[in-house]
Amino acid sequence: FLRLALWVSLIFMSSSELVIDVQPSVISPEITPQLVINCSITNNQVQHLDVIKCLTLSRYNETNREFEDLFTLNSSTLNLKKLHQLKFSQISFGNLYITLILQNPTQFDALVYRCNVTGDNEEGTNISLFAKMAVEYENNSTALIEEIRRYKKNESFQCSLKKHEPSEVNQKSRFQFYGSSDIIQELIEPLTLKCSYKTLSQGHKETSTIQSLFILHETNGVIAYINKHQPVVTTIQGDNLKNVEGEIFDNESKDSYLQVTWNNLKHSESGKYFCEAHVNCSDGRFDKLIDIVTIIVRGSTLEDLVKVIQKLQRQAEVDQESLQNNEQKIKAIKEDVDTNKQSIISVKEDLNTKQESILRIDKDLDAKQQDIISLKDNMNTTEKDIIRIKEDVYTNQENILSITENIDTNKHNMSSLLENLTMVVANVSTAFLEVQNQIDEVNKLPQRYFVPPTSCRNVTSPKARVIVTLASGLKVMCDTKTDGGG
Repeated sequence: FLRLALWVSLIFMSSSELVIDVQPSVISPEITPQLVINCSITNNQVQHLDVIKCLTLSRYNETNREFEDLFTLNSSTLNLKKLHQLKFSQISFGNLYITLILQNPTQFDALVYRCNVTGDNEEGTNISLFAKMAVEYENNSTALIEEIRRYKKNESFQCSLKKHEPSEVNQKSRFQFYGSSDIIQELIEPLTLKCSYKTLSQGHKETSTIQSLFILHETNGVIAYINKHQPVVTTIQGDNLKNVEGEIFDNESKDSYLQVTWNNLKHSESGKYFCEAHVNCSDGRFDKLIDIVTIIVRGSTLEDLVKVIQKLQRQAEVDQESLQNNEQKIKAIKEDVDTNKQSIISVKEDLNTKQESILRIDKDLDAKQQDIISLKDNMNTTEKDIIRIKEDVYTNQENILSITENIDTNKHNMSSLLENLTMVVANVSTAFLEVQNQIDEVNKLPQRYFVPPTSCRNVTSPKARVIVTLASGLKVMCDTKTDGGG
């Protein structure tokens, strides 16, 4: 048996964040219905790449002895460029992933497939990282089943839950796969398959992280799968698909799961279904957990059909009663509609009246807006005047302060001057008294030595007329201006 060959070659340094996965890894003629190649980037980032530009899926051309690019995905525009046409294939893509499904693969599809990411590192240097995986071709029709059984029995491929090897109970508690029923009636009952994985941790350290989940049928191949940070992909087409969902979580608070439900199952869909969990262990190993359920799709008997018909009849009766109730409700609704129509007409009339009022209010608002604009202009002018007045007030205040300082200075000077004047007046008064005394003394001298005149001829005076007492004792008025006046 040829085992799966895996090479991971990274330029500059290796990284586990770039993943390529193929399902199944070994294809057989007339046995393998489809081959799924998934090229993806986990966590939407790659170590040593600051900017991811594109993701390319290619396969090895043995004739040219070089890899031939099949699809290139632009990471910024999510535009997928098809570089090579493949017959009987399906392609899906999204945020940093490309998935290629080859229907009924042949020996020529058993090649080495490469997933390549190109981008810039923190220095701005363009670098390329890639991972490769080979698909082998096996003529043995039981190759896939034998491979699955070998992985199932080989406990060395299981991630450790603790430091010792896990027990079967621990594995079941973290990885479960089950169906809605082991026996499904053909074309009548739906089938639901659910695969779940719980991330367990030891202390604060997680022992493993899941990268992808697959649900496969032993002969029909992949039913559905999900990769980390990518949407669920299913191969069930048309009205048969009822529901498919899933999500992968990084912590133990939520279980990662993949669930698919579809209808109209046929007898050919009986058999073993496998759930594969691709796990990245804490020690750096990539392991695969597998669980199996067996589903039997049996043909419907007459008794089954009778039960279905009876169930449909009961459902029809319930639907009929529900229909009658709905008709009554519809009548009531129609009456309510008629009433509401009248109310609507009244409301419309009120609206028309209110619209007219609104028009009038709009006109008033326009006029008031003009008034407001005029008031604003006046306010602007007033503000300018106030600013000028404030400036004048500030100037006057400065002048008043200067005048006040001058007044204080003048007061001080006046006080000094007043003191000086007081001293001068006192000195003048003293001098005046002395002069007055001297004048009085001088005035007394003529009285001592005065001889009364005998006539006005000898009278002299600065005054024009003066009363004089003559020597005879007679008082007369003498004219001192006229010569010889009397």
